[in-house]
Amino acid sequence: MKILVPTDFSENANNALDFATEIAKVEKAEITILYAFFAVYDFAAQATEIISNIERDAKNQMQEISDRLKKQGLTIDYKILQGSVATAVTSFAYREEYDLIVMGTQGASGIKKALIGSNTSHVIKDAMTTVLAVPNDADLPSKNKICVGLELLNETEKQFKNLFTLTSKLGLPYEFFHICKELSFDKSIELKGLESYLKETYPHIQASFVISNADNPEEGMRLHLEKNPNSILVTFSKNKTFYEYLFNKSTSVEMAYHTHVPLLVIK
Repeated sequence: MKILVPTDFSENANNALDFATEIAKVEKAEITILYAFFAVYDFAAQATEIISNIERDAKNQMQEISDRLKKQGLTIDYKILQGSVATAVTSFAYREEYDLIVMGTQGASGIKKALIGSNTSHVIKDAMTTVLAVPNDADLPSKNKICVGLELLNETEKQFKNLFTLTSKLGLPYEFFHICKELSFDKSIELKGLESYLKETYPHIQASFVISNADNPEEGMRLHLEKNPNSILVTFSKNKTFYEYLFNKSTSVEMAYHTHVPLLVIK
């Protein structure tokens, strides 16, 4: 497995790197730390000096991080690129065939503020690679459940395979949940069929299936996360993702993400 971790050397980014290293230890994965920057200058003559200074400082910090993590037995390297963070991350991850991007969210408010209009938000929407967004105070070893939100709208076999490939070695139980006001017959049959298929295809996983009744998805998500604050939240990316639906209004964000949970968006 190959994990890409963008950084700006902030506490938040360092926390995401810690999260990635815990995954790497379990998965025996390789980590690449990526630093992307725009060189801002007033005159063209300044460009060479400014870029040289930025790259030198970034290289020194990344070398220090790399040396520290190599002592823990990890395989790690780093990359410095010019350009916007979102574009650099998404294109590099796709071109070099990374399996997972791990990014920090910003500030004490975690996902609810950071994913709207932030680099993490753009990466989640644009990347062809699965993305794990890590709130500032998240701690992987303390997580006791992986909560997987199901729309029951054409989730693919590939997405479930990617989910288990990335997370099964963490040894955490899965809770698949569907939010609805009233469960229709068709959805009930689809959920039962999915439960039967997953348990037969992946007999090694520990999984439960839950229906969360709520007037709308935002309220249902809020209530589900209140019951499972110590979890990793998973959604599946589609043309219009559950993520995008939840985040199309700021009030939805306030309701759904007042708790601090890592968000794994499976591509």
